[in-house]
Amino acid sequence: MKIRNRLALQFTLISGVILSVIFVLLYLLCAQFMRNSFYSLLQERAYITAQVFLEKDELAVKKFLDVQKRYQQGIPGETSNIYDENNAPVFIEESKYSWPPGLLNTVRAREEYRFVHNGKPALGIYYKDNQGNFVVIVIARNKVGNAQLNFLMWLLIGLYAFGLTIVFFMGRWFSRKALQPVHTINEEVKNIRSNNLHLRVNYSKNKDEVDELAHNFNELLERLEIAFAKQASFVSNASHELRTPLTTIIGEIEVNLQKERTTAAYIQTLQSVLDEAEKLRSISNGLLELTRADYSMIGVLPQDIRIDEMLWELQAEFRQQQLQLNIILQELPEDTGALIVWGNRQLLKLAINNIIRNAFKFSHNKPVDCLLKYSKEGLLLAIQDRGIGIAQEDVEQIFMPLFRAHNARSFSGFGIGLAMSEKIIALHDGSISVDSVLGEGSTFNILFLPRNVF
Repeated sequence: MKIRNRLALQFTLISGVILSVIFVLLYLLCAQFMRNSFYSLLQERAYITAQVFLEKDELAVKKFLDVQKRYQQGIPGETSNIYDENNAPVFIEESKYSWPPGLLNTVRAREEYRFVHNGKPALGIYYKDNQGNFVVIVIARNKVGNAQLNFLMWLLIGLYAFGLTIVFFMGRWFSRKALQPVHTINEEVKNIRSNNLHLRVNYSKNKDEVDELAHNFNELLERLEIAFAKQASFVSNASHELRTPLTTIIGEIEVNLQKERTTAAYIQTLQSVLDEAEKLRSISNGLLELTRADYSMIGVLPQDIRIDEMLWELQAEFRQQQLQLNIILQELPEDTGALIVWGNRQLLKLAINNIIRNAFKFSHNKPVDCLLKYSKEGLLLAIQDRGIGIAQEDVEQIFMPLFRAHNARSFSGFGIGLAMSEKIIALHDGSISVDSVLGEGSTFNILFLPRNVF
């Protein structure tokens, strides 16, 4: 069932419950009002009956005639009875009702008693007169009131059915109107394919839930567009990196098949093929390690990693290779716990080592500076070289697998190390960015959130 119809049905159901409660209460209140009104009329008839039969000798002639006239204007189906203190009927001898003594005593005790007999309302009063004390009982059928209540009942039923019908169709119209932006978004999304991910969903910018949905969907499309672009770039870079050694291998073999060669020439060819095959294996191993980086934290017990201690270790290792790594400590806190990152020490060391090694490689082994600084944003590690730098158009793609900047293709490597380092740093809840000036050098900034535990 569509949301539009479901909303209309739910709206109709809620309205139906509310209308049911209102109409039932209205009917009950009207029925109670009519019942009380009819008992008031019976009370009036009881006192008129008592005055006609008991006050004849006490009322003036004119007033008695007026009372008698009112007595004659009775209720349809009215029957009256008068009983003395001995429960004997007086004045009105003939009656189809014979009231039991218990009922008469109840009337005397309460002085006015309302009851129902065979579905007819009845009322009894205890009337005190100079001739004695009497019980007057009047019973009648409320034909007019019952007819009015019956009419009211059918009127409310009709209004209820008509109202729910109107509510249902109004609910459908309202839900269709409210969901129109969603329908528009749905139609626009149908037209978005992998070849036109640059398209975006239009929305009214009313800052409501639908606009928020459209905004989030546009952000998703933007991420997908970037992901597809990265995928295309990765395929292009991978094709280039794989094609180069394969072309060399095929070329060497084709040349040697053209004519017989000396043993030394064959050995040289095989050595060249072996070197290119080693490159292919290095690329495949690098891609495999890059894939495994996402799962390297699974099953590994995290531990405290002192970043400053790790830098001293790396400095000692590079010193053995005759490479100068300058460590600069700046604005460090008194609490050494702020220098701790929680995670996999081996992986994090590999990531930082890759970045430092690249700094040496692309600066022709010139000294590299490592600045360690703590601030409220977190622990910052800045690795700065004095090398060839990176062109601005290449900076955004530098962390893509197998991507190599144009000015870096003369150096060894396959463009996997930085991509792996970025993934490992992200696993440790860190981020990495790069600032570079072409021909002057680059600075890789690694920021770890303060005391972050993943």
